[in-house]
Amino acid sequence: MASVEKVYGDALFALAAEESDDTLKEIFGQLKSVRGIFDGAPEFIKLLKAPTVSGADKCNIIDEAFRGRIHEYLYNFLSVLVENGRAEYIGKITEYFTLLYNEHFGLADVEVVSAAGLSDETTEKIKRKMEQVTGKKVTLRLRTDPSIIGGVMINYDGTRIDGSIRSRLEQLRGEIAGLIE
Repeated sequence: MASVEKVYGDALFALAAEESDDTLKEIFGQLKSVRGIFDGAPEFIKLLKAPTVSGADKCNIIDEAFRGRIHEYLYNFLSVLVENGRAEYIGKITEYFTLLYNEHFGLADVEVVSAAGLSDETTEKIKRKMEQVTGKKVTLRLRTDPSIIGGVMINYDGTRIDGSIRSRLEQLRGEIAGLIE
């Protein structure tokens, strides 16, 4: 059985891609914005899930919030989500849609986690290397996390390259514990 995000994400992606790459780009940008609205207002999802609110009222809420403000395909998509009681899946659908979008355009989102900010030179080297590794145009998302102590962790396409000092210390701790036992 296919997941909710796959069923709905595939449908929206196919519809947008069939129209044009420009439509796909427009819908992708708007979908991320809609997700941001939903994420920023969790009470909105609760309202759309509430059994005490009629289906017609839920559709009216979507109509008031989005009609004429987003692409017609995305508006209709949101209406179907609400009618089918699936509004809470907008985050997972957006994540899945992003995977399809990136694959279509040969893009890769890469997260780089470091203990402190990275220099522009280091950032550029990581970007070039990841473009070689993935064979795609890379967009880096930089994040700092002092708990990794030093080094970097790189996350992309479900893969993690962990070159952090914290992970090396944990590995060493495990090896020492194995020798003592």
